[in-house]
Amino acid sequence: MSSQSLSSSGQAIDVRERLNLDPTHWGVQALAEIGVAVALAAVLGQLRLFMMPQGGSVSLEALPIIFVAVRRGVVPGATAGLLYGLLQLVLPGAFVYQPLQAALDYPLAFMALGAAGFVDVRGWRTLALAVCAAFAARFCFHFASGAIYFASYAPQWENWWMYAATYNLLFLVPEGIVTTLLLWPLLKAYDAAFPGRGRTAQP
Repeated sequence: MSSQSLSSSGQAIDVRERLNLDPTHWGVQALAEIGVAVALAAVLGQLRLFMMPQGGSVSLEALPIIFVAVRRGVVPGATAGLLYGLLQLVLPGAFVYQPLQAALDYPLAFMALGAAGFVDVRGWRTLALAVCAAFAARFCFHFASGAIYFASYAPQWENWWMYAATYNLLFLVPEGIVTTLLLWPLLKAYDAAFPGRGRTAQP
């Protein structure tokens, strides 16, 4: 077998591992992490750090979801995000204008945070990349919601797409920065407390 074939096979295995598609292989520990992550996200989502001038708030609600994605893979992280997004629809502060808008802003947007699981986190740079991937994926759904349903709120001097982008970026960027700063020590502390369980954050 050629070295190229071996390399391709290794990459395919690595992608499957990061996706972690089969729930029967997750184990009790992973299921517990998902449950705790959803509960923590619900609490943290209600504790807003600050409100942005144009609207939107900065919180740590994405932190537990990305934590699961980094440790367990894309699908477990996406599952945690989906469950939290559905739960958020019945929590205080949810804004439901239309069913599709609600789906874009809540279940789908938070499910997209599972994209962090694609990145093999081994330091600050890869951690920042994982968080960027998660928030970029989340931004796509919020942007689609803003462009479709809230473009009419844009001031006359601003294009609809610019309004939708700036509205969401103004709270997603600081939220992503805070999440990055807090996630690394949490990963290291969890790895120290539970060695050998799930992925480890390498120095």
